[in-house]
Amino acid sequence: IIAIMKKLIYLLAVAALGAGACSEQGLPTYGGDRYVYFVQKSDEIVRFSFKTTPGKDERTIRLAVETVSRTPDETLGYKLEIDPEKTTAPAGSYDLDPNPVIPAGSFSGETYVRVRKTDIMDEKEVDIAVRIVEGGAYRPGPTSNSLRIIRVSNIISQPDWWNDDFAAAFLGDYSDEKYEEFIKATGVSDLSDMDNSEISALCRQFVYYLRELRDNGNEVLEKDGRPMLDGININA
Repeated sequence: IIAIMKKLIYLLAVAALGAGACSEQGLPTYGGDRYVYFVQKSDEIVRFSFKTTPGKDERTIRLAVETVSRTPDETLGYKLEIDPEKTTAPAGSYDLDPNPVIPAGSFSGETYVRVRKTDIMDEKEVDIAVRIVEGGAYRPGPTSNSLRIIRVSNIISQPDWWNDDFAAAFLGDYSDEKYEEFIKATGVSDLSDMDNSEISALCRQFVYYLRELRDNGNEVLEKDGRPMLDGININA
């Protein structure tokens, strides 16, 4: 229902532009043209750290798009460019989708940016700003959804799902060291879309991993020297 309402809002917004109401804001006016826009708004930053995928130096970040147009009876392309004023990542660290398209018969699609790890990402986050621009069969849609920023690093940081409730029920207080060990033990870095049974299973797997290391004389410690197992709340 939310997706349908979002689509209706954009249809109404772009249609309203045809009356010239929003032309002063630099938004397109509706006529026979086709428009494409990112599903997420321009201020919704995509964050990724290579620390969450140990041993991998490349990552494909996928970006969803939608359109306002008549139903296309053929696959049609649109154009992407890097916004140099908002991009701080080295030029050799990313590749845009060379041929972004909307499939025939569809009002939505997906494009991507391929990101490669570089040394600067060990020190700080860098931005890759991707903008929908004029070109191809589709014009850029509302300016609020014409840009996406991908923020990349090789630095570990606390994910949103590791909040107070998660800490109390499962793995205790967050630390970078604990998160890195959890990823190493489970091969999983994102629990945000999992239910409690899935999360519990992964957390128990982590506990068993830590116990095995301890029993073999290689106990994992927190930065302050405390055993990592001491701060975990889940019973396993």
